[in-house]
Amino acid sequence: MENNKKLLKVISITVIITSIVTFMATSSFFTYVLKAHSTTNLPGSEKLFEVMSILDNKYYQDIDKNQAIEKAVGAMVSSLGDPYTTYMNKEEWAEFNTYITGTYSGVGLTVSGDKTDNKIVVISPFDGSPSDKAGIKAGDKIIKVNGEEVFADNIDTATSKMKGEKGTTVTLTVLKKDTKEVVDIVITRDEIKMQSVRSEMKGDIGYIRLSIFDTDTGNEFASHLEKMRNSGAKALIIDVRNNGGGVVGAVVQVAESLLKSDSMIFYTQDKHGKRQDFKTRGSGVDLPIVLLINEGSASASEILAGSLRDNKKATLVGNKSFGKGVVQQPVSLKDGSVVKVTVEKYFTPIGEDINKQGIKPDVEVNLVSEKDEQLQKAIEILNK
Repeated sequence: MENNKKLLKVISITVIITSIVTFMATSSFFTYVLKAHSTTNLPGSEKLFEVMSILDNKYYQDIDKNQAIEKAVGAMVSSLGDPYTTYMNKEEWAEFNTYITGTYSGVGLTVSGDKTDNKIVVISPFDGSPSDKAGIKAGDKIIKVNGEEVFADNIDTATSKMKGEKGTTVTLTVLKKDTKEVVDIVITRDEIKMQSVRSEMKGDIGYIRLSIFDTDTGNEFASHLEKMRNSGAKALIIDVRNNGGGVVGAVVQVAESLLKSDSMIFYTQDKHGKRQDFKTRGSGVDLPIVLLINEGSASASEILAGSLRDNKKATLVGNKSFGKGVVQQPVSLKDGSVVKVTVEKYFTPIGEDINKQGIKPDVEVNLVSEKDEQLQKAIEILNK
C-alpha cells in the first residue's frame, strides 16, 4: 500500500510537470508570466509576448528570438523621437566609451539627429581629423555610409559604421549645408587622438582651445591655464567652437577653474520637478575672458557658455550655439547592452532653457575669410 502511494505521488508530480511544460508552449503562458512578474504592468507588453509566441509557433522557419528582441527594444527606444535616447548593444557601448576616453580609429565627427527629417547632422568635426581635412562642416548631413542609407533613429549603428581600422576608407554621402548638394566623400580612417586642450600666447593674451570635454579635460585645462598665467597672460580667450560636448563632469571642472567659489554653473530638472544645482568650489581667475562659440558648440560647451555669461565673467563672440540642453544617463542591462536615456533638462544659472534654441553671442561675428574674424574680434575686445 505504501509503495502504491509513493507511485501515485510520483505519477502526480510527473503529470503536473508535463502540464506546466505544455502550458509554457502556449501564447497564454507569456501573458501569464508577464502579469505575474511585471512590476510596471506596461500597456501593450502582453501583445509583445503574444506576437513572439505566434511567430515562434507559426512562422514557417525558425526565428532568431534574440535578434527579434534586439530589434523590438531598438524600435521601442527610437519611437520616442529623441535623437539622444538610444539603445546600444554591448559592442556599440564599448565603441561609444572610446569616444569619451579620448582615442579610437575613425573619421573624427560629433553628430546628432534632426527630428524634422530623421537625418544625421554633423555638430562638428574634430580639429585636424580626417573628416575635418575632407571638408565636412557643422550642419552638413550624412545620408549614407558606404552606400547604405543611415538615419537619426539608428544613429549609433551609423557611427559604428564610420569607425574602423586605421588606413581603411569609408565613403560618406553628405548633404552639404551651404550648397544643398549631395556629394560622396571618401575618407581614410585614422587614429583619433583627441587632444582636448591646447594653448598658446597671443601677445599678452592667453588662448586656450577646447575641442572636446573628455575625462581628462578638466585637469588638462587647469594645467594650461596655469601655464598661461605664468607666461604673463593679462586676459583669456577660450575657444569652444565646433566643440560638440562630452563629459559633464569635465565642464564642471573647467568652470571651477574660472568662476569664483559658490557660483552657479547650471542646474538640472527632471520630469518630476526634482532640481539639482551645480556650483563651483574653486577660487576662479581674476582675468577678463572672451569665449568663442558657433553653431558647432553643443551640450557641455553650452553649459560653459551659459555659466560664464550669466555670471558676467565672459563676453561671448561668434555665432549662435547648437542648442542641446538635455542630459543623458546610461542604464546597463543584464546582457551588457545599454539604454542611454535623456533624464533631465539643464538650465543656465538664470534659468534659461537653451534646448533647441542655442545661446546667442554678445557680439555676433561671421567668418567670411581665412583670417578668423571671430578670433580677431576677441583680441580686439580684450585689447580695449
